[in-house]
Amino acid sequence: MAEARHLVLVRHGESLWNLEQRFTGWADVDLTENGAAQMRDAATALREAGLEFDVAFSSVLRRCIRSQWVLLDALDRMWTPQVLDWRLNERHYGGLTGRLKTEAVKSYGATAVQQWRRSYDAHPPPLDGIAASYVPIDARYAALKPEQIPTSESLRQTVQRVRQVWLDSIAPALGGGQRVVVVGHGNGLRALIKVVENVSDDDIMSVEVPNGSPIVYQLERDLAVSRKRFLRVPERRRSEIL
Repeated sequence: MAEARHLVLVRHGESLWNLEQRFTGWADVDLTENGAAQMRDAATALREAGLEFDVAFSSVLRRCIRSQWVLLDALDRMWTPQVLDWRLNERHYGGLTGRLKTEAVKSYGATAVQQWRRSYDAHPPPLDGIAASYVPIDARYAALKPEQIPTSESLRQTVQRVRQVWLDSIAPALGGGQRVVVVGHGNGLRALIKVVENVSDDDIMSVEVPNGSPIVYQLERDLAVSRKRFLRVPERRRSEIL
């Protein structure tokens, strides 16, 4: 196994609701053609950088899983072991799920919506009937207790569950010398970046993670970051993190 410990983070490609500027969270929407192209661009950048992987992590949401498939297929590494974990899901947007950002501002006011989007501790209203119809709680969550399934989350709460999957699975893989790629979501990767780099609560809110742009970490034996770099990819349409 290679001595260098490499961790690569890639935000999934543009989804249908990214394109429409809808709050997505745990809604299970798919990629656009542009989103698939972004992941192929990411694969090209990774290949040119000479980066390979021993294990790939993803959430259990299809925009993330499909992004990982496209990435690994373009790298001719579809055989790479893949670990799907619900704790890598996007932040749960509760009652905002499925709403256009403009609709949310009209209903709740710009100040409230901005606080829900950019405060570390604020969380949107819980799921209502309409929002719940977009969030399938099915067999992929069968092992969870009812109290483990959120109805809305702050970024702090998202960090708590992402930190746990880091401790349980990702860090042990890296500690064992495996080269890891995580294909994640905007806020889910914010949470992981906070954990990996020990970013402050205030500073993490200004961190942006573009679709399909690989972030490459080189880690020491104790998993401290020794180098961080961003791989260049073609400029395609990017989606802001809502």
